[in-house]
Formats: sequence, structure tokens, C-alpha cells
Amino acid sequence: MEVPYQELVENGPGMVMENSNAGLAAFGGASQTSRETCPLCGSPQRSLFRTVRRLGSDHEIVKCSACEFVYAATVRLDTADHGEISALYWRFRSRHHQIRHLIRQHLKPGSRVVEIGCGRGELGYIMKDDPYTYVGYEPANGLSKFGQEHGVDIVHDFFSGQTAGLADAIVIDNVLEHVIDPQGLLADAVSTLRDGGLAIVIVPNRDDLRQMHPGWRDSRHWIPPDHINYFAMTDVKRMFANCNLAARPFAFHALRISDYRYFPRAMLEIANLFLLGHNVYAIKRERSPALASPSESALAS
Repeated sequence: MEVPYQELVENGPGMVMENSNAGLAAFGGASQTSRETCPLCGSPQRSLFRTVRRLGSDHEIVKCSACEFVYAATVRLDTADHGEISALYWRFRSRHHQIRHLIRQHLKPGSRVVEIGCGRGELGYIMKDDPYTYVGYEPANGLSKFGQEHGVDIVHDFFSGQTAGLADAIVIDNVLEHVIDPQGLLADAVSTLRDGGLAIVIVPNRDDLRQMHPGWRDSRHWIPPDHINYFAMTDVKRMFANCNLAARPFAFHALRISDYRYFPRAMLEIANLFLLGHNVYAIKRERSPALASPSESALAS
């Protein structure tokens, strides 16, 4: 997922450019910026959580003193994977089928599904024969082109609620850990949802049990500058609540009988025990016109 420079400067929460002369600094061959306030609550108060040595650099991971959100203090302006298309291949995962199952349970035929940061478009590919309209947004060059060449409707651009149109479902799958303003992106996406619409979000779990294995922890978990936000379930629920949504874990809602190997995980989620990634969804309830935001009113008109 890529973040546009202009958006970071104008809309990012407390963004301060590191180099006052050029406005940019080199960071592993890429430009960087520092986050002076918490991307969830805006507090400038924080403490050092841990330092990660990766890709030849030390990365400070900090913890907000107000809301306890954990995030990277310094980030790249571009975290997109602009891979060569010749080196790309499909990476279908169980979660893609679980997302599809949720959509098929909640949406009527003809509904519009929008995926933000869709990558290659695995979800769109497996939904090609479903009675829905799917469109994905992906700014990374190789990823978007790969999906397009396989018949997936992908817009090679950043998602913007002002231009994306209304949706019956939004999907943000393993994207919010990459972006500088995760709360802002979620709010922008939710603003496009029709009443009764479905919001589906998947993010890594800061407390994932698998980090006990050093190899997994160092290659998949604490991996700045690729992952710059680290979510506990309390963070996810707070972000949804800020959008007037109640986040629910997938649990059994996204599973079929053939997914029996995920039943133990679902049972733990029902008991509010989250040992792996955070897979959540919410339904946007109808709001009175008096409570609708200006952007929602404009979209509906």
C-alpha cells in the first residue's frame, strides 16, 4: 500500500518532515518522515516500546502514553511493493474465501464490493463469477497490472472516498499496518458505505502468539519500515467505534463446514482471546439525515 506525499503533508496526523532543507531524508534508499503524534488519538506523549534492527538500520517502535497504541516513529513515504510483474504469482489464502463467505451471507446480488489496497486482486479473482460488482484499488505498479491482466477490475490509484462512489461492502485486508493514517483511511472508506453495508478489516495482531518463534517474529511481525502500525484488539475496536461501528471478530460467521481447522480459533475469539491476526467486520446501521456527515450527504445525493 502506497501513501501519497501530498496527503501526508496536508492530512497526516502531526507529520513533520525530517530534513528542513530538502523536506526529505534518505532511509534505506527511500524518503522518510517522522510521526510526532499518535496516529490513532493524536497525543504527542509516548515512550520507547522497542528498537528493531532491520535492513541495516535501527527502527524505533514507540507506545502512545494516552491510548497505548504502538507504532513506528519514523516511516517511509512509500511502502508499496512495486515488484516486477514477471516475478509475481497468485497468493490465495483462507482469509480470501472467508471474506467471500461473509459477503455472500450479508449482501444481495448486484451489490458493490470495494477493496482498498487489493494487491494482486485475489479476492476479486475468486469472486469473478459471483453476482456482485467488485472493484479494487491498488497503487503499486506490478501488483495492479498483474491482477488486471488476469481479468480483475483494479483501479491503479489510491482510494479516495470522494471519487470512489458508494459501496455495499468495503474490504481492507492487511493494509492498515502499512499506512501513516490508519484511522483516517478507515473513516474515509466507511463514509462510502450504504446503510446496512459491510466493513471488513484484517490486520496483524500485535500480540500474535507466533512471535514466540524468533524466525517468524523477525521475518513476519516486527518488520519496520514495512509494518508501521501494531494493533491490539482494543485498538481495532476503538478505530471502528470512532466510525460509529461495532467491530466483531469473524469467529464462526466467516466459516463453512470445510473450514473445521479454524473452529478452535473461532471458539477462542468468542471468548475474547485473540492469539493470531485480527479478522473483524461490522455492519453500518442506518443513521438519521441529521446525524450524517457532509461527505456522506454528498455521496448520497
